Amino acid sequence: MTEGRDAGVIFAAQADRPVIWGNGTILRLLLLTVLASMALLANAEKRMTVTQLEQMLLASSAAHKPDADIVRRIGDIELTERLTEMTLDQLNLKLHANSQVSLALRLLADQSVFMDPPTSELPATAAPDDVSQHRILEEARSYVAQMLPSLPNFLATRTTTRYDDSPQAHKPDAWPVRGGLHLVGTESRETSILEERDNQSPYRGSAFWQAQMGLVSGGEFGSTLGMIMADTMKGKVTWSHWEQTVTGPAAVFHYSVPKSASHYEVIGSFQRQTAAQIIDTPRGGGTGIDPVRTDHNMSPSNTSIIRDRPGYHGSLWVDPATGTVLCLTIESDAKDGAPFRRAAIFVRYGPVEISGSRFICPVRSVAISMAFTDIQTQLADDAPTQWLNETLFTQYRRFGSTIRVLPDAAAPMSEKPPH
Repeated sequence: MTEGRDAGVIFAAQADRPVIWGNGTILRLLLLTVLASMALLANAEKRMTVTQLEQMLLASSAAHKPDADIVRRIGDIELTERLTEMTLDQLNLKLHANSQVSLALRLLADQSVFMDPPTSELPATAAPDDVSQHRILEEARSYVAQMLPSLPNFLATRTTTRYDDSPQAHKPDAWPVRGGLHLVGTESRETSILEERDNQSPYRGSAFWQAQMGLVSGGEFGSTLGMIMADTMKGKVTWSHWEQTVTGPAAVFHYSVPKSASHYEVIGSFQRQTAAQIIDTPRGGGTGIDPVRTDHNMSPSNTSIIRDRPGYHGSLWVDPATGTVLCLTIESDAKDGAPFRRAAIFVRYGPVEISGSRFICPVRSVAISMAFTDIQTQLADDAPTQWLNETLFTQYRRFGSTIRVLPDAAAPMSEKPPH
């Protein structure tokens, strides 16, 4: 007789008793079918609309569920539409959300920022005709062409808050387990428009870049937009919808760029059983994301490098009156075989004042990356497989110096003349 375990079922078989084997096989298949059905149901429960999310949260709050349970439930959810800033604020007010629940909702909103909002939140404004759509796009192209050159030399503070899904021990002496995204750390640095104009990455080869974990975006001041506008000449841009923003209505377009027309270069590297790293940039290295798992003792002999130029897609939010780009998303096409399953950036622009003048500059960005399953198996057990970084741009000021000239002062007279 032989014995074995499969899907939690012990079964036995003898040569002269095939019926037992048959029964065991039937039982095993039945159990596998039940498990598969349960998995499908579990996945279905995790995918929610914004309305379903709100209903779940209000029910949990009414049942006085512990905040830790609500946070775990939020971490298991995958939204099928965008959780907008307006709805996020309303949810926090209704729930009287504490910092933990509020942070979990913010991370969920950040992960959903690449999708369209619920139809109920869109204005009931008719789509513009083809001529008007073409005019808006041409004005956006003209705006982007002048965006980077027109910005003054300035400095800004770039603060990046990093999250990943590395295992955590939730209790003393407990075994670390993966419980979704959690805070890793925060880094601040000065950034300059000169870095992007010179088409140089501010991270590669620098101590700051080496110290990062997660994603670091770049090219927000114009080079990413310039690449998108150039590549979409051989790609596809289609009307999506109107969307209300704090500055007024925005015309939202979806775009896609095939691999054959892409200048979006992906340089992926990972240290087997130690680290994972990816860099997404347009040709020239002026923009992109750097999801990094850093080991300061990285060995070149233990590091694999993958370079690719995948197709990509995303959205553009455009002010219909001026052509100003208000937001953008860019996401690598996973089907092209990039080393990471997902590599995506969202950037929001807004008015900032620099030395008494008003300019449109990046104010916030979100960068997300997820490892492919086959790469996950080559990483250390405690390595992250998902990264989310939020970057805020603040304290804009002109780059320069001031000189104060002081008039000559008469030297004090000595009481006694020198001998």
